[in-house]
Amino acid sequence: MNAMPTMRRSSTILLMLALCLFSCFAHGEESPTLPGWLTPSLAQKILSIEMTQEQRDLFQSSLAECLRSLRSDTEKVLRRGGADLEKKIARAQKRRFNAFEDTMLNALEDKQHEAFRVYLAEQIEVLREAFP
Repeated sequence: MNAMPTMRRSSTILLMLALCLFSCFAHGEESPTLPGWLTPSLAQKILSIEMTQEQRDLFQSSLAECLRSLRSDTEKVLRRGGADLEKKIARAQKRRFNAFEDTMLNALEDKQHEAFRVYLAEQIEVLREAFP
């Protein structure tokens, strides 16, 4: 029996829940629990970017795509196997984070770049700690 459709469905549900939690923070509401990849410090850093609604929508969709892709890239590397799996996974992660950064830096104004870079550096670290 193949567990992948169930896993994808649950991943999608989890991702949607996480995006809902993020939107609560964007509107200043409190939430009792956060997903493993989102800390209160990260939420503050996201808010400090001071994005417009259009930028926020792009941020949410780009972050969701980045997180989905990180998972699928890791699964793909593990499925293929071979030597130096950690190195291959790290390379795939770097590629995804760079794509996310490029997308957002093109959409953000120059004055927002530094706040975004600070956020992204911490986001990468939190993901590495939450999902070693």
